Amino acid sequence: MDGLEPSALTPRKVAFVFVLAGAAIAAACGRQVTPNPPGLGPGGAPPGYFAVIFNTAAAFNFSNYQYLVVLNTTGDGRTPSTDTIQTNWDGYSYAIVALGNGISSFAKPIQYVRSNQNPHVPPRPLQLGTTPQQFSYNLNANGTGTEFSILAQKRVFTATPGPSPTPTSNVWTFNAFVAQPNTQGQWSFYDSMGAGGPIDPQWVNTPPLNMLTCFDQTYYALDLSIGDPSAEIISVEIANNPIASPCPSQ
Repeated sequence: MDGLEPSALTPRKVAFVFVLAGAAIAAACGRQVTPNPPGLGPGGAPPGYFAVIFNTAAAFNFSNYQYLVVLNTTGDGRTPSTDTIQTNWDGYSYAIVALGNGISSFAKPIQYVRSNQNPHVPPRPLQLGTTPQQFSYNLNANGTGTEFSILAQKRVFTATPGPSPTPTSNVWTFNAFVAQPNTQGQWSFYDSMGAGGPIDPQWVNTPPLNMLTCFDQTYYALDLSIGDPSAEIISVEIANNPIASPCPSQ
């Protein structure tokens, strides 16, 4: 992913952006309970934003891995999987990627852009331009190095004009991965939300995310036997605060 092309907007790598809204994380099993800030919704999300909280069994290892939440925004109900070649990257619309070099880390949103000339080639990952107000990253959301949080404006993942715009529905699906690209642009997967971890069986019964409703849900990975605990996903929490019908203020 390091070779991502910049978008037409001015991209900024959001490194260690700690904001109060992103740091106030809703309660989840086995984690410290922190109330939402006054006037904000679940996960500390203001209206028009959603929060993603990613947990692993041990501290993140950015020297060896990248951590992704891949979003399917088309509304077709399909779940992104590790079988990218077999499925032709089905369900890959956008992704939130946390990556680094072992010394520092940052997160970025990307769009998977498909070729109009040959839809069977792998989509091109395009980094989306954002500001710190639109997309912020908290590397150490729980104080133990095993949880990062992202606060993102929903329009970042819907307002992508161009020759190959990604279809956008209000009902999304997702999957989470621990992976690493090689020099040929192919991916090596180490874990996912599915029972097979990096292999089959995949996570196919993804609960739909209705982005027009207020919600705060924690989803637990089904395979907890990954050899490296820093590559083992424990859970992903997603909280949404729609702009049209905001969540009740806390």
